[in-house]
Amino acid sequence: MAEAPEVKPHDEIMIGQWRAVVATVHGPGHVEVVWLDDKKQAINEDAIWEEDGWRFKVSGPTGGYADKYDRLTPFVQQLRRSRRG
Repeated sequence: MAEAPEVKPHDEIMIGQWRAVVATVHGPGHVEVVWLDDKKQAINEDAIWEEDGWRFKVSGPTGGYADKYDRLTPFVQQLRRSRRG
């Protein structure tokens, strides 16, 4: 089993097919991310490292709307910019 890679806020990671921006590092292998759903809505959700990749901590739609949280604005903006380029 591979150890979780070291990440910091503003790092971009892949969770399955989803590109996400790390917003908060809770501890090794446990982060809060912001990602865009199919409707291009920014979602904030916890992710964990499992064996060989990042996964959402809870399967199914459990995240919040990141645009509602001022603290997440820089991460949402970064994600939207990176999606355009």
